Amino acid sequence: MSKYGFDEDLYFAQIQRLEPWAATCHFLVVPDVIQDAEATLNVFTHYARELAATPLPLAYVLQDGAEDEAFPVGAQVAFLGGSDPWRRRWGAALLARAHEEGLRTHVGRVNSAQRVQALSFTHADSCDGTYVAFRSVERGLREIGAWLDRASMPSLFSANDFRHVP
Repeated sequence: MSKYGFDEDLYFAQIQRLEPWAATCHFLVVPDVIQDAEATLNVFTHYARELAATPLPLAYVLQDGAEDEAFPVGAQVAFLGGSDPWRRRWGAALLARAHEEGLRTHVGRVNSAQRVQALSFTHADSCDGTYVAFRSVERGLREIGAWLDRASMPSLFSANDFRHVP
């Protein structure tokens, strides 16, 4: 959930506004609890029942502790959230597991060339961040484009070369 709190009425009103574009929407983030996998799983379970009729794919946010949890029924996207230390430790393994289980994957808070490069070693289907909000749109998009160009260059290794063995 946002650091500004969560307003359920606004959340559902926004979903209704988005439904005409469902065919082009990659996912709908189901509310989560920052850095708390158990609470996030409970919140996901609650809201997934209410959102079952929506045509939008539901994203389950992976939070600290999710390495010990199964992906919930109804999740179609695994969204890597969580604290930075936890993400560094478990992120790639969780993205690989989600990929193996047929979920699409997304990584949030990707705001640097270093993070984009790190994703080239994972099973991340998409990513986002707030970088452009702190740059002009033109400059920000140009810089992000350069990050993506560098990250897509051939490398010695791929995500399949790195496996997490618990």
